[in-house]
Amino acid sequence: MPKLKVSKVAKALSDETRCKIFELIARSKEISCKEITEKIGLRQPTISHHLKTLQESGLVNVRKEGQFHYFSVNKEVVENFANYLLKFTN
Repeated sequence: MPKLKVSKVAKALSDETRCKIFELIARSKEISCKEITEKIGLRQPTISHHLKTLQESGLVNVRKEGQFHYFSVNKEVVENFANYLLKFTN
């Protein structure tokens, strides 16, 4: 995983709210922005801002259906990031 990508993922996960959002997405196969907003309890623009950061880091995928956006975990990026971190445990 390129160092620039590692730093983007790490930065995306450095915020407590983004971690909560990411965990919620990870526990769901796919979840809408509206559902995330309801479960996290923050305003929709705030949630959208955090989702954009998670998406730009590559941690989450977005699928648009009509006016709704559905988010899911990008397993490849998560696995690559985990493998990068595991290199330092030996």
